[in-house]
Amino acid sequence: MYQKWQETMITNETDYAIRIIRALEDGQVHSVKVVCEEENIPLKFAYKILGKLRDAGIVSNTSGVHGGSRLTGDLRQFTLLDLMGILENRSELRKCLVPGYRCDWKDKKKCSCQVQEGLLKIQKKIDRELSRYSIYDLLHGNPDLKE
Repeated sequence: MYQKWQETMITNETDYAIRIIRALEDGQVHSVKVVCEEENIPLKFAYKILGKLRDAGIVSNTSGVHGGSRLTGDLRQFTLLDLMGILENRSELRKCLVPGYRCDWKDKKKCSCQVQEGLLKIQKKIDRELSRYSIYDLLHGNPDLKE
């Protein structure tokens, strides 16, 4: 049975960042407004995302009449997991996987939780897959990403 997801692992912010990177991939300076029009991104989000990408060394931003943004980072060096970490708070499968989380059930039962241990293994597999491919692979294809 299909259930509608309330949240997704890859947020709109990460999706927009991938689109921005795609538009800037030629290394030229591009107007933020033009990038937003070409990639169908709300302008109000683009500036926030570009600031985070700048801080991570992926893009440079220039103000002024001939200003804009351009790609400066090597897309082969950044993975989807890296990009998700740059743009959003890390997302675990369940809150009990967050370091420092105190579980009432474990405190009460005074034992380990098989569910938590299973979810932790799954989380590690997801993280491994997300870090296996670069943003370049995602944009240009990788034989492993094809069905």
